[in-house]
Parts: sequence; structure tokens; C-alpha cells
Amino acid sequence: MRGAIPGIFLVILFLLAASTPAAFPGSSGGNMTIPYALADGAALTGYLSLPRDYQEGKKYPAILLIHGGLGDNQGVRKRAEEFLRTGPVKKHLCPHYAVFAAAYHSDYLGGPKEIESMAAALKTLAGLPQVDPGRIAALGVSHGGYLALMSAAHPRMPLKIKAAVSISGVVDVGAFLEHRFKGNRIAAGPAARALGWPPEKDAETRENYARLSVLSYLGNLQAPVLVVHGAEDNLVPVSQARRLKEGLEQKKKKFEYLEVHTGKIGGHFIFLSSKEMWEKVEVFIKKYL
Repeated sequence: MRGAIPGIFLVILFLLAASTPAAFPGSSGGNMTIPYALADGAALTGYLSLPRDYQEGKKYPAILLIHGGLGDNQGVRKRAEEFLRTGPVKKHLCPHYAVFAAAYHSDYLGGPKEIESMAAALKTLAGLPQVDPGRIAALGVSHGGYLALMSAAHPRMPLKIKAAVSISGVVDVGAFLEHRFKGNRIAAGPAARALGWPPEKDAETRENYARLSVLSYLGNLQAPVLVVHGAEDNLVPVSQARRLKEGLEQKKKKFEYLEVHTGKIGGHFIFLSSKEMWEKVEVFIKKYL
């Protein structure tokens, strides 16, 4: 998603990050470092936080946590680790679940490396001795919200998860990129070069972008979904969430939906600011995990 999410997103998203010293070898900031890789050998590192009442030998329900912004192609920043350290994650998720913050390689938003990264992360998470593989949920924000939905619906995933939460998430990549870049092929970057531009140019480009749309995979969806979006989101428009809601209703899928009423400034950052959203998320995850 190169260029699609401005730098300020990452700055604001991680303002609440808290740094703590490493607790033991193979850890980072008190979290366990978990390596995994793609089929071509490309390496990734995830970060595991164990619940407050952790007991060795016991398996716990787990959350695959997926950050927004860019992927980790060059490893310039450990965005997965930073996301795991944010205040809301530490307060609302880490005390109760094994939380695995997944890194991902990104060729472009929705591209094959992202999907392969999520499949590898899920397989890795399910194989950890601290995790109950039958009780895994995915939760992501923005770009990560899109990947959380794909983790629940894409046929290439290695296992079925129990629930998915998309916060401020992209749903239809073509519509989002067209909205974001207003027809500018150069600004749209790698996706435009790989798939054609604009998304509605012809039958071939429409098919190319349809393969990236969550809406194309709703028939595969078995897990309940929570969709949360800011009503005046100024980065990922709320129309994305509303289209998903319509699709889920048409397919008669189990889901819950919340629009958080915010001003335009900060509308994309309900993850950091909305008490209403976190109350909904906590109840939803507890219900299905």
C-alpha cells in the first residue's frame, strides 16, 4: 500500500506505544519474537504477548493482530512490534489472550505476498505451544482490517478462524485506491502497474481488482465478523464498511456492525480514541473465543 497511508497514520497509531526492557533471550520489549517465512524464503518476525494469568503448559485463545500502514519489505521498522505495544492493545487484549502481532510483506495492497504472509502467520500462530489452534481470532486496523477479513475469508488460509474484527478497514481495494488517488495512476503505484488502471478500465482490470476485494470471498466466510468504522473517516471512507455490511446481509453471514460518530479530524483513528468501539470489540471477542 505504498503511498496510500500517509506517514501521520503510523505516527498517530503508535503514539501510545510503551517501551519496556527485554524480559528474556528471544524477546523484544517483553514479548516473544517468533520468526516465520514465505515460500520463497523471505523472512518475517511476529511478536507474541502472553495473557496476564499465563501458566506454562496451558493453551490459550489467541488473536492474530495486524497493523495498518505498509508491510515490512525491508524491515525498516518493526511495525508489528510497535502495534503490539500500543496502549489500547495492552489494555484491552493482552491481559486476556495470547496476542500475536503479525508482520507481512507487501507487493501492493491485497497482493499475493500479503495473502501468503497472513497464511504463514496463521499457521505459525496455530503451531505455538501456548495457543489453542481452535480458538483464534483476527483483528486489524485500516490495511490490517482488510487483512483480518481476508484471514477469515480467503481460500488460501490454512485454517478456519473463530472470528474477525475489522476496524477502519479497507474492503474493496479498487474502490479505495480510486477514492484515495482520484484516478492518478502514478500515485496509485504498484497496484496500478500490476493490475491496470483505473480499476473500471475494462473487463480484465475489473477482474484483477475483484480478486483483491473482500466482497469476492464472502461465500467462503464461516467466522462471525465485527465491522467497526468511523462515520466521517477521512482516509478509508465509511462507504467501504457499508458495502461490506450489505454483502454480509445478502450472504446471510453472522456479523455485527458499529459506526462510531466522530469529526473528520481523527475519524480514521477510532482505534486510539473510541471507548464505545473497544467495549464492542471486547464483548464480541469474548463471545466467540
